[in-house]
Amino acid sequence: MDNGHFVWDVFQQYQIHKLNKTFDAAKDVVAQEQAGMQATVSQVEQKLESLALICRALFELFEEKTGLTEKELAAKIAEVDSRDGKADGNMTATANPCPSCGSMMSPRFNRCLFCGHRDATGDPFNPVK
Repeated sequence: MDNGHFVWDVFQQYQIHKLNKTFDAAKDVVAQEQAGMQATVSQVEQKLESLALICRALFELFEEKTGLTEKELAAKIAEVDSRDGKADGNMTATANPCPSCGSMMSPRFNRCLFCGHRDATGDPFNPVK
């Protein structure tokens, strides 16, 4: 047997072993991250269910106290949904011109990214970050 081939084979086996260890470590990291994401999704689902329950209870109180009907609520939901120009089930904040410099203000931050002017009125459903 040629010593050069033997050394090469040993080196290749060593490289394969290192790659297998790296792959196994990466699989462990991915499994941990996946478990963390599943826990986060579970928490978000619980919060969503809680908010749905609260919304239902609030609507039923409004219904009892004011006579508001589900039909009227559905109409208002459709109206609010359409305010951004799309009836898609989402409320999309729109950019507005800055009163200070005229550039478009970020609806996400309620401030102008160019001059720094802050929107004093704000939006309670999109608080300043």
